[in-house]
Amino acid sequence: MALPVDAGAGMVLPPPDPITPRQAVDDVLLILMQIRHKLKTMIDWYIYPEIIPNEIQAYDPRLVILQQRLRSMATLSYPQLPYLIDNSDVIAAQYLTVIVSQLLNSVHGIQKIFMNHYDRDLEDSRPFATIWETLNYRIEQLNQIPNLNPNNPRRLRPEDLRANELGNFCRGALQISNNRDKGRLSFVDKKDLLDEERRKLKAFGGAFLNWECPECAYKVRYHVASSVTSNIHSTDEIREHDGVAVQYRSSFAAKCHLYLPLSEKAKASMSTSSTNTRRDSNILGAVVKYGCVFCFARGRQLERGDSAFTTARDLVEHIDHEHRNPLPPSMMLHRFLVAVEGKTHDEWKRWDLNFV
Repeated sequence: MALPVDAGAGMVLPPPDPITPRQAVDDVLLILMQIRHKLKTMIDWYIYPEIIPNEIQAYDPRLVILQQRLRSMATLSYPQLPYLIDNSDVIAAQYLTVIVSQLLNSVHGIQKIFMNHYDRDLEDSRPFATIWETLNYRIEQLNQIPNLNPNNPRRLRPEDLRANELGNFCRGALQISNNRDKGRLSFVDKKDLLDEERRKLKAFGGAFLNWECPECAYKVRYHVASSVTSNIHSTDEIREHDGVAVQYRSSFAAKCHLYLPLSEKAKASMSTSSTNTRRDSNILGAVVKYGCVFCFARGRQLERGDSAFTTARDLVEHIDHEHRNPLPPSMMLHRFLVAVEGKTHDEWKRWDLNFV
């Protein structure tokens, strides 16, 4: 890869120093605070106590929104994200590059307004020069992250980073989260249906299917009524629970399931005497089946009753209480197809989880 050349000096510049997503988030937050401070200083110097024009007044709210996005990204554990999301460093860098580009646009717009209307000499003094150059350098650093993958330099897939074991997200869950669904489908025998499910079949027809994890004993059933909704990713079925203001689909439950060994494997694991075996025994006894992907992304371990749960209802109750305000960062909302009042960032995509 050719190194950039300084056209003015005719010399080859070194590549930008490496940076991690977390370092970039923290650094851009500091730069954003400098921009807001400089904007206030220029308003006080050139305008106050006169009325601030709307075109200038509009900049700070935009900066506040970007600041909120950065603070949200700062809650993520970037060393832990590769265990959940493919190319997590690359995705984070993409989101950060958009924010930095918007900051560059703001800096350019602010300086242009003040230069055109208040002080022509600003074109020469360039009050935002250092900030402008720093932001451009950060973009160069962010562009290097796909080559470095600092938190996953071996570029392993999430399901290959650790062995399937009790208390962790199952390889099958990670596969379906990262668009590598290898689940098996099977019909649910009518004799195994609940009364509510029988009534649903009578009213709407169709059938109940099981999505069965290819890596463990987990399975989840869902209703289909037509050929176009015949898999877990396209079914129209929505799950709800009384008193919980969150809707979800079976596909979201599958993405959150923990490794559940087959009975033979469970017996084998219980035959050894160790601390891990006692821990596994507790998990099996409580039938912990689901982990909170949003807690895990923030660096929290999967602990029973805190971030790991025995039922899907327990999971979405937790999400309703813990992750509604504030919402998880955008890259998590987009990855796990989360909507707010039925609206997602891409109107053409179906949601898997909906805050109502």
